[in-house]
Amino acid sequence: MRRIRTLVVVLFKNWLRSREAVFFSLAFPIILLVIFSLVFAGGSAHFTIFVQNEDVGADGRPTNLSATFVESLAENDVFTVKRIDPGQNLSQWARESRSSGTKRVVVIPDGFAEQVRNGSAEARKAVIIDTIDRVDADINDSTRASIRQGLGRHGPNATNSTVPAEITFLTPSDDETGPAVRGILESHVATFNERALGVDQPPAAITTGTMNSRNLGAVDYYLPAFIATIVLINGVISVTSEVASFESDGTLKRLVATPLRKRDWILANVIQQSVLALVLAGVMVLVAHLAFGVTVIPGPLSIALVLLGAIAFSALGITLGSFIDDADAATSLGNAIAFPMMFLSGVFWEISLMPEYLQTVAELMPLYHFHRGLRRLMILGTTDGVALPFAILGVGAATFLALAVRVSEWQDLDG
Repeated sequence: MRRIRTLVVVLFKNWLRSREAVFFSLAFPIILLVIFSLVFAGGSAHFTIFVQNEDVGADGRPTNLSATFVESLAENDVFTVKRIDPGQNLSQWARESRSSGTKRVVVIPDGFAEQVRNGSAEARKAVIIDTIDRVDADINDSTRASIRQGLGRHGPNATNSTVPAEITFLTPSDDETGPAVRGILESHVATFNERALGVDQPPAAITTGTMNSRNLGAVDYYLPAFIATIVLINGVISVTSEVASFESDGTLKRLVATPLRKRDWILANVIQQSVLALVLAGVMVLVAHLAFGVTVIPGPLSIALVLLGAIAFSALGITLGSFIDDADAATSLGNAIAFPMMFLSGVFWEISLMPEYLQTVAELMPLYHFHRGLRRLMILGTTDGVALPFAILGVGAATFLALAVRVSEWQDLDG
């Protein structure tokens, strides 16, 4: 045990002598935290849309209903509304416009107001007729006939023949946020339709809330993802490259000549990287608290899970590094494993957004369970469902440690 402790100290001293390693290890987590926090917690989304209102009267002024629709768009906090003159060729406008950013255009068609009024009247008539049909037994024939005559409709199965006013939404083909903007517009049009029908208070509404009373911000929710990512990168990329460099520069050859045993060297490296992972996680929590007011603090179980994840991924890094004696090639191999795992395991977005076959792949990755376990412990404050992450990482740690001992060529380095 004394040998392992001494070697851990030596490894830390060797790490501290490399300014590049120290800078990368400490600066990268902070850079990752700050950049992602500013992106995801930078406030609500805001979009600029251009509106071309073609529904104008003989005097060239917009009709009341079309003007009301445009004004309601401008009142939406999500949109900044800019206007395009009626009749303007949109292709030419797009080429000549000096406006920066993505050009999204909403076109209100000619006849919009008339179609909205007709559609509203038809919908109200349909509601009245449906009501009459429901209370048919309580209304005499003469009253029923009088109501239908007043509505200008005949027969109980008359249908709405009015064509709805079609508002056109135009966006560039490379607009990645176009579907999101369209969804907001559709919600806005639905609200406008309710008002056109005279529905001041819709019969159903959605309210949001959380199942716990903690007041957490966006960075709080992403902190487990940042920690899991750093543990992965530190183990799979940094350790793989470092072990390969030990082989290429002859360090391991010199170690073979000492009384040091292979398993002691492997355990010392795993311990050093695990301690380093805990330090980096602590640095991220401190920076997140000071810079973004994060209140989530890892508890004992969270720290234990981070430690177990660090052991598993560091052991995997040692295993990978044992196969390659070139540091650059080892770094490439680590990148090829770590980055797909990072982006496919749902660390920075829910896996429900991915195709089903990729969701299945994600659930097979240890990083998926590592991150989910940290989220449940740190965000939800519950131990429910964390036994599986502990079991998976525990089995992974034991397996990769055994593999590292098995594949490291400790006695065959003198050739």
